[in-house]
Amino acid sequence: MKKLFSTPLRAVISTICILLILCIIAAIIAFFVLKNTLIGKDEARDIALEDAGFSRSDTSRLRTGLEYDDGYFEYDVEFYVDGVEYEYVIDGEDGGIIKRDIDGKRQSAAPNVTTTAPEQAAAPAETTAETSAEATTPQVTTAPQAVPTGTETTAETTTTAATTGITEDDAKDIAVKDAGVDMAAVMFTKVKVDYEDGIKVYEVDFYTANTEYDYEIAVADGAIVKKSHETVAGSSPNKGDYIGSDRAEEIALADASLAAADVKFAKRTELDIDDGRAQYEVEFYAGSTEYDYKIDAVSGAVIEKETDNNYRR
Repeated sequence: MKKLFSTPLRAVISTICILLILCIIAAIIAFFVLKNTLIGKDEARDIALEDAGFSRSDTSRLRTGLEYDDGYFEYDVEFYVDGVEYEYVIDGEDGGIIKRDIDGKRQSAAPNVTTTAPEQAAAPAETTAETSAEATTPQVTTAPQAVPTGTETTAETTTTAATTGITEDDAKDIAVKDAGVDMAAVMFTKVKVDYEDGIKVYEVDFYTANTEYDYEIAVADGAIVKKSHETVAGSSPNKGDYIGSDRAEEIALADASLAAADVKFAKRTELDIDDGRAQYEVEFYAGSTEYDYKIDAVSGAVIEKETDNNYRR
């Protein structure tokens, strides 16, 4: 017993260090063994391209990266087609599509994803407000209610399904009617297709007076998936005073000393209002440089510009 408890402290520390090193080595070996079971970047890229309905030759800025998130390996696949950005997250082990994000107006961007509305609801739902719609437009009945400034709410709706989904104009009408404002007083800043928790939606953003409205409308049946509004500082100028997206792009290109033929636009130039100031966001790249501009929508002044010379295509 005396010998057992007279073990030098240095020997105890050495033993603990050896055990820790062995544990680390075992963890590293296990990590690489698991990594070798993954599908690989090429297969992950092909899965994303097949889902989107494109080949490699159709894309630009195609990038595939491997990440380890919450104990799982995932491949991030990003690419552009005709200025529309596509982002996929692919399961590293079985190749399943965890997430897809399509930033643009192209409705057929993800041909393998379809939303089919039921032919008839099981039972009519109770509503508190009546909303009329044309025969070709899905009937959407919602109860407009006061929403605290800056808060986001999920609206409950009762819908009569359309077999082919709604159009952009339908989505605009639904959002504006729900907001209870006059279409003539509305200025739209964004109408595009996106995905919200696997549901294909129209993102509809617009302004009226000093209020900003953000809506997400389901493409399949016109249901309001999400909506929010907030009061913005200042007063937005009349939309007839704006220079337009084409002129904003010309100003940005001139500032960068580039011609339109020398660049590729990363996304569609969009109008935004920041702290009451209307501005165009222009993004493009040339060679290994990426350019981001914010152009005043009325005066055409360059509000902000940023370049990234380490961009790799």
